[in-house]
Amino acid sequence: MFKRYLCAIVVILSLVATSCGATTPAVDTTVSDPPEAPAAEEPTDATQVSQYSEAPMLAEMVASGTLPPIEERLPAVPFIVGKGTLITEQDLPDWSPGKYGGTLRLAHSSANWNPDVFVMMNEPMLQGQGIGMTGIQGNVVESYEVTNNNQDFTFTIRRGLKWSDGQPVTTEDVRFTFEDMYGNEMLFPNGVPNEFRVGFVRDGAEGSVQIIDDHTFKITFPSPYGGFVRNMWIEGWKGYTLVINPSHFLKQYHADYVDIATLQDEMTAMNLTDEWWQFFANKRCQNWDMSNPRCIDYPGLYPWIPKDSGSASLLVWERNPYYFKVDTNGQQLPYIDKLISQQVENVEMVNLKALTGEIDFMRESTALVKIPLYMESAEQAGFRVVLTDMHVDSSGLRFNQTFEDADWQSVVSDVRFRQAVSLSINRQELIDTVYFGHASLPMVLVGEQYSQFDVAAANQLLDEMGLTEKNADGIRLYPSGKPIEILLEHGANAPDLSPVADLTAQYLRDVGLLVTVRQIDPSLFGERWNANQVQANVMWSHDRGWDNDPVTGSVNRAGRAWWQYVNTGGTEGVEPPDWVMKAYDIDSRRWQVVSGSPEYMDIVEEGRQWCRDNLPYINYVENVKYPMIVSTRLGNVPQSGFAIAANFSGEQLFFNE
Repeated sequence: MFKRYLCAIVVILSLVATSCGATTPAVDTTVSDPPEAPAAEEPTDATQVSQYSEAPMLAEMVASGTLPPIEERLPAVPFIVGKGTLITEQDLPDWSPGKYGGTLRLAHSSANWNPDVFVMMNEPMLQGQGIGMTGIQGNVVESYEVTNNNQDFTFTIRRGLKWSDGQPVTTEDVRFTFEDMYGNEMLFPNGVPNEFRVGFVRDGAEGSVQIIDDHTFKITFPSPYGGFVRNMWIEGWKGYTLVINPSHFLKQYHADYVDIATLQDEMTAMNLTDEWWQFFANKRCQNWDMSNPRCIDYPGLYPWIPKDSGSASLLVWERNPYYFKVDTNGQQLPYIDKLISQQVENVEMVNLKALTGEIDFMRESTALVKIPLYMESAEQAGFRVVLTDMHVDSSGLRFNQTFEDADWQSVVSDVRFRQAVSLSINRQELIDTVYFGHASLPMVLVGEQYSQFDVAAANQLLDEMGLTEKNADGIRLYPSGKPIEILLEHGANAPDLSPVADLTAQYLRDVGLLVTVRQIDPSLFGERWNANQVQANVMWSHDRGWDNDPVTGSVNRAGRAWWQYVNTGGTEGVEPPDWVMKAYDIDSRRWQVVSGSPEYMDIVEEGRQWCRDNLPYINYVENVKYPMIVSTRLGNVPQSGFAIAANFSGEQLFFNE
């Protein structure tokens, strides 16, 4: 069956062969050795670091009197980065103190948005290893403590911590955030964000903030909410601005602190004459905004600060002289002086710049199907390809069980139907052809039994359901007598979605199910999905990088109207069945316990078992590899783990020469 489709895949991928008569070439994915790290002697105990050094560009500014000495710029207890701190030793065994200097070259295709830089600029309140739940410690805060049955969270800001403009960071920045921002109904009509509500849900009970002293504050919840630790670390990539914002800067634009009349000229120029809260929101910058020119020189705690490039198509960030991290030799991070990102027409042009040696780091815009091109160009362009893991599983099959078709609902709601579909998928063929062998069977969320390719078992399950009648074309019939036809839509959001969707149609045809594949515009797809008008689709999900996503996320994928019902308190959508509500029970208990604890991990596994038992959506594969393009001169690049963790540890990247 697959041979007749091979030509189509080759055309779609446009990378592995030049004609339908060609065979798929062997792909050399050997990862070149990382650059040799500079010799450096590390202290036996990182806490003994007492002398600090800085980048030459900062030392020159100190010498000229334009910048205070480094001892006055660092907090009393800096965050010390060593082997296994930001990335586990397993994923980065050859970590070393780095060298100062250099400009990291990147590219982006959307105006004022570079996703790789966005992740590099993400500084959370707490810090774990990679993007996981191990090794969680203070980051922006020096320490934290969870007490009172996971209801009280006490944080201590690093004494001497400073914004990038040299102003001190204190609990006034916390008070301002909660009282003057979240407490202002014009700025936040719905009050505090869901992160500060028990269970991380809209109707959860709100937490309260107590300012203890200039550096210590406590957030208290009325019931256990141990998962709040996760929200302070990695959930949603939101960073420290959830809790701490530069009050000394933002007060200039807040109606409680300034006569808005004095700002009228600037507000008028922005067409915000009478809407000071929109003006304030425009002046406030979060980590999401660090690629936007409006945030140039905005006070931040990031490794680099956005600067004026003089060109609308060029984004520039320079090292933050007040950054709070040092390595085990006392060298203030980051090692790299500057980041620059050039805007190009599209993602293909971003890849072209990499292939011609004009990019030093690229993760977001790479594609597994392009590995042959990468390997062909690597040596001449001066980069190496590092194969790490995607934090998403690149494609999953979603059957919308609430799609408004009674016949469809009558069969798709039977788990045997979903099991049969899963057994119909020739995953090894997908792995070998679409993923070049760089993926595995979905054991975590589908399980061994239903990851197998077994057409006979699939047909038996469908027969057991009573779907034994077929039309003249061999298509099974609903009990109503209508042929079982499935419209499978996708937005081609990733290179694998189109071939995977087309192959799915062929696989299901062999068990008597007629599937029509349609590609639609991604923006239109979003509208139709939200309106519950999509019967089935192929899309990625964060089921490998986020512990909670397989459970609560699957409800949205399994039944859009179920998700609407839960998220509107029953005012919209369709009430879910008991097996679906079990997902919310699991998720609720997971948010009660401390993230990363043994109890937490037990509940995470319970959620994965729920997925295997119910197949709310059907993963094709897992552990899909993600090619990163990194300069051969770049050191401290993770060799395994999630690829995006390399971005999260950008402050420890360095050029070896």
